[in-house]
Amino acid sequence: MNNHDVEAWVQHLTDEDMPVFAGTVTDVTNAVNNGESSAADVAHTILKDASLTGRLLKMANSFYYNPNGQKMNTITRAVMILGFDQVRALALSLILVDSLSEGEHRNKVVEEMAQSFHAAIQAQELAKLTKVESPENVFVATLLSRLGNMAFWAFAGDKATQLSELMASGDVTEKNAEREVLGFHLKDLTRGLSKSWALGDLLDKSLSDNETNDPHVQLVALGQHIAQAAQKGWDEVEAQEAIEAAAQQLDMPVATLQSIAHNNAKQAKTVTRMYGVVEASKRIPIANIKLMDGDGPEQSTQLQAHDDKYTEDALEFEHEVKATDEAHPEPDAGVQLTILQEITEAIEEKPSINVILEMVLEGLYRGVGMDRSLFAILSRDRKTLTCKYAVGEDDDTLSKEFKIDISHTNNVFQQVIRNKKAVHIPADPKEIVGTLTRDTLKFLGTPPYLIMPTIVKGKVIGVFIADRNASKREIESKDFLSFQQFCQQANMGLTFLTMQG
Repeated sequence: MNNHDVEAWVQHLTDEDMPVFAGTVTDVTNAVNNGESSAADVAHTILKDASLTGRLLKMANSFYYNPNGQKMNTITRAVMILGFDQVRALALSLILVDSLSEGEHRNKVVEEMAQSFHAAIQAQELAKLTKVESPENVFVATLLSRLGNMAFWAFAGDKATQLSELMASGDVTEKNAEREVLGFHLKDLTRGLSKSWALGDLLDKSLSDNETNDPHVQLVALGQHIAQAAQKGWDEVEAQEAIEAAAQQLDMPVATLQSIAHNNAKQAKTVTRMYGVVEASKRIPIANIKLMDGDGPEQSTQLQAHDDKYTEDALEFEHEVKATDEAHPEPDAGVQLTILQEITEAIEEKPSINVILEMVLEGLYRGVGMDRSLFAILSRDRKTLTCKYAVGEDDDTLSKEFKIDISHTNNVFQQVIRNKKAVHIPADPKEIVGTLTRDTLKFLGTPPYLIMPTIVKGKVIGVFIADRNASKREIESKDFLSFQQFCQQANMGLTFLTMQG
C-alpha cells in the first residue's frame, strides 16, 4: 500500500469533495463521545444545519425509530429520548446521503449505498437480538465500512472510469484491479478516512486485519457478509451459506435466523427509502417472509401491521419535498406550540438547566423563525454579559467571542435588566431608549433585535436575544409576542428547576 497516495486522497476528499461530511461528522462524534457533553451540546452541533435538523426530527418521529409514538419536536428532546448514539447514527446517515447525492458514477454509488444500508440494518438488528450493547454504533460502523468505496465512485472521475473498465473486463479480481489503478485497496482509503475524520474505534477495529473476539466487530462482519451474499438473491447458494454461517456463529437455528434476516432486509429497504435513497432501496433484495413454526394468524397480523406502518412512513418521506435548505427558518405557529409543550414536558422530568435553555433557543430559531437566538449570562459583578449558548447565524463566533461591557447605566441591556421587561429594539436609532455600545453593534449588528431578561426566583441572571439581521426580514409584533412567550416559559422552568435543587 502506498500511504502517501492514500493520504492524498483523504486530504482531497476532506478539503474538496466531502468537507461538510468531514466537518459535521467530526463535530457530532466528538460531542457524543465527550463524557462531559449534554443533550444540549449534541443538539447544538446538529442545529447548525437547518436541513439536517428538520429531516433528523422527521426520521426520529417515524415508526421505525419511535414505535411508541413519543413526539419529539426539538433535537435536544430527541437526544434525551433516543439517546446520543441513535441521534449520531441518524445524523451521520443523513449527512452521508447528502454528501454522495451528486456522485459522478451514480450507478456504482447507488450499488454501494444499497449494500451499506442493508448491511447496517442487518448488523444492528442482530445486535439488538443478541443484546449487544450500543446497536446504534454497530449500525454506524457497518454503514461506513465501505465509505472509501462510496467516496471513490462519487468523486474519482477518470480513475473511477479506469477501475470500472478494468473490473468489467473480468481479467482481474476487484482487489487486484484497485491496486493496479490506484496503488492501494479502497479498504485502505476507508481506513484513512476513519482515522482522519475520527469515525470511531469500532469502525477502526472492524477495518483491521487482526482477528478479534469483540462481538461488535463480529456483528459488523456478519452484516456485511449477509448483505453481500444476498445481492444475487436470497434463494441462491451464497445467501444460504451466509445464513448458515451466521446461525452457527450466533448459536441459533438456521430457519430462525433466515426468517430474521429476510425481515431485516425488508426493513432495510424501507428505511433506505426514508433516508431519501430511493434508487438504493430498490436494489436491496427481499424474500417472501415465512412465519416460523408456532406462529399463527395473530403473529401474521402483527407483522403485516408493522410492514404497513413502515411503508406508510417511507412513502411519506419519499413524496415529501426535502426539508428546506434555507438558512433562516420561517415562523411556524405549529412548531412554536409543539416546542412549548415539549419544554413543559421536559421541565417535569427535571433535566439540567442547559437543556431547557437550548430547547428555548431552538424554539426561537425554528418556531419563531429568527435568524439567530442566544442566551448571555450576567457576570457576578453584573457588569458583563457573556454568551453561553447560541443557535443559528454566526453561532460559533457568538459562543466564543460575545462579551459585552454593560456597566454604563444608560446601556440598553442595563435598562432591560433593571426594568425586568422585554424590549423590541427598533431599527430607527432615534427611537432607541438607551445606548447601543460599539461592542453591541460589533456582535449583533444594527437593530432591530429582541431582548428579554432571564429571571430566576425574581433575580435577573442573563438575557435572551434574537434577531433577523442576516436575512433582513422584518420583526413583527406577533414575533415579539412569540419571543416573550418562549422566554417566559424559560423563566418559569428555570425557577422551578432551581427550587427543586
